[in-house]
Amino acid sequence: MVEDTGKTLRPDTHQPVAGASAAFKPETGSPSTFKPVNLPVPVKVDEDKAGRPAAVRDKRRMPVMTIEDRWRIDDEWWRAEPVSRIYYNILLTSGRRMVLYKDLTKEEWYEQEY
Repeated sequence: MVEDTGKTLRPDTHQPVAGASAAFKPETGSPSTFKPVNLPVPVKVDEDKAGRPAAVRDKRRMPVMTIEDRWRIDDEWWRAEPVSRIYYNILLTSGRRMVLYKDLTKEEWYEQEY
């Protein structure tokens, strides 16, 4: 077993990476120098009768022109808060593409960039 020194090592030199010692450690709750990326952002969505996105609301209403793809993820069913989401890759009438998902446990919509 490899000893956990709490330091991040460069793969080429096996020397500590500068600044990596302040990385977040869940067991200590210390601050992190790393920033999360691609976090979901809450978004207001008008649904059609089937529950699919019909429009996205920001400062104005932006209608959905097409749903290009749809998929569902059900995971971590054993946890207190399981993951149950339906994703939509959509094209708005403005030409903007978005990936939205509806959290089926909370009944809330989010935008997720990839």
